[in-house]
Amino acid sequence: MLKIKFLGIITIASLAILLSASVRGEDNPEQEMKEFKMDCLECHTCPNPVMTDPCLKTCPSMTWQKNVSKHGVAEAPDSMLLDKLVDQYGPVHFNHKVHAQMSGMNKGCETCHHYSPPGHIPPCSKCHGGEANPANLGQPSLKGAYHRQCLCCHREWSHDTKCVLCHNPIDSKFMQVGGKDSTDIMGISHPLITVPEKKVFFTPYKNGPVVTFYHQQHIDLFGLRCVDCHKKENCNFCHDLEKPAALVKTQEQVHAICSGCHVNDRCEKCHSGEEKPSFTHNATGWKLSKEHTQLSCRACHPTGKKIARLDTACKSCHAGWNPTNFAHATVTGLQLDETHAQLECDNCHDNMQFDAKVACANCHDDGRSPGSTPPGKFIKLSQR
Repeated sequence: MLKIKFLGIITIASLAILLSASVRGEDNPEQEMKEFKMDCLECHTCPNPVMTDPCLKTCPSMTWQKNVSKHGVAEAPDSMLLDKLVDQYGPVHFNHKVHAQMSGMNKGCETCHHYSPPGHIPPCSKCHGGEANPANLGQPSLKGAYHRQCLCCHREWSHDTKCVLCHNPIDSKFMQVGGKDSTDIMGISHPLITVPEKKVFFTPYKNGPVVTFYHQQHIDLFGLRCVDCHKKENCNFCHDLEKPAALVKTQEQVHAICSGCHVNDRCEKCHSGEEKPSFTHNATGWKLSKEHTQLSCRACHPTGKKIARLDTACKSCHAGWNPTNFAHATVTGLQLDETHAQLECDNCHDNMQFDAKVACANCHDDGRSPGSTPPGKFIKLSQR
């Protein structure tokens, strides 16, 4: 009987403790967190969380890789000043715009920023204060958060963590003659990248192991920009001082780039048994005149990336052209004399083929040519 009474007392006491905890945790949750000096809304999205509906916030660091950013570069400032180390270094002039454009080639804003809901983006200082909280290492101080973000990337591609790489030193010993900071990298453009004239690739393709790529010609003649071929390449694609950068693309990657323009071309367009000569317009069967050599390819081939073969008749490009209004001198550089100016075009140009050799023998039997006996005088063409 005593044993039963004792068990009953224990049971009642346990229930009292549980009820007390329940009341303290649900009805008055502030009491539980007073010793930590935390506001409920630091972790909960509602003012009165309960066990059945705690309405907990999602930790940003757990979701920043899973959520698509609702924000864009246009919402952010171009640059900003970040903190400063008193008596040693000035603030960091952080070029946000350059970093944002570069991260756009990689993962976007979430490369640096954790997830923020739509609307006003809270400043970092909203959650990251001036002092670190030893009880919560996952929430560093503002200075710690800045350094954690910057060093994670800069440590990977430059392996250098000197303060002077980002902070302008106040001490004059860091300054050069003229007041320029010897370690300042702000405002310095990337060194000029030398564009190769051509690159020769040796491939395992048996029927044509050699591919000659005229890099400079693709820029000058076809108007290609760097980003037309070099996509999703950020700083650490090239910069890693401790190991060679993986600059060699796979065959699939190279073909994916080239096929943007050469999708309908056969393999031998690029592949051969030896190096190919560079492109000249003579290879098309239509040698360019002096006037046409001053034009860009797009002046005659304006549509799409693929250069299409054109009709070589003058009227195909020059609307309203006819022999009577053609200014022979200003176009060709040859001012016809009085005799030749009265002739029809096909007297000298057989079948109106203006790109063919002039047929002086139609009228002259002394073997003359426009070079030896010009049918007029040559004039200097104005540059346009």
